[in-house]
Amino acid sequence: MGLKVKGIVLADLVKQVRVAKDKNWEKYLTPEDMTVVMGEIMTSSWYPDDFFYRLSLAVYKIIGESSLDACFAYGQLTAHNMAEIYRNVIMQNDPATTIDRFVTRRKSFFSTDYQDAEQNRVIKEDHKVMVYTIADKKIRGTEVADVIMYSLLGVMHELASIVGGKNVQSNLVKSGETYETTVRWD
Repeated sequence: MGLKVKGIVLADLVKQVRVAKDKNWEKYLTPEDMTVVMGEIMTSSWYPDDFFYRLSLAVYKIIGESSLDACFAYGQLTAHNMAEIYRNVIMQNDPATTIDRFVTRRKSFFSTDYQDAEQNRVIKEDHKVMVYTIADKKIRGTEVADVIMYSLLGVMHELASIVGGKNVQSNLVKSGETYETTVRWD
């Protein structure tokens, strides 16, 4: 069956391509990908992981101009959509619980094969959350793994702000296949 991704994960990426449809997407996306992008993305439907990875890399390269800061900003943008749609993730005045709930909820955006693809360990401390992640075997060591992790860092950073964290700071450290994302707040 392979890993599948829910349409909710693709929605904002697809919007980026549609807005800039005159760009050179064929360098990264197949004609079949473009058919899906220009069609209707159903947020509850399943899509192939390869499409998600190609789409993520394409938006990073073309819209983000290969900037990991752009990936972070994209994550911040998507955090607001997440907070609106998945209100049960939000715990006002509790960034640690909110981030932990997001990491847990995120698993539902991927098929059950996700359990073997990406592993997370969340450590909550006073005014700090660290998430240790090992990327999907399929993308380990590739540029798209960094793209996805910086986007996730942006989501977690922004969720901490949304629920009342003050002076939120975040960083990502990559060590081999492992990413350590840290979010701190006052």
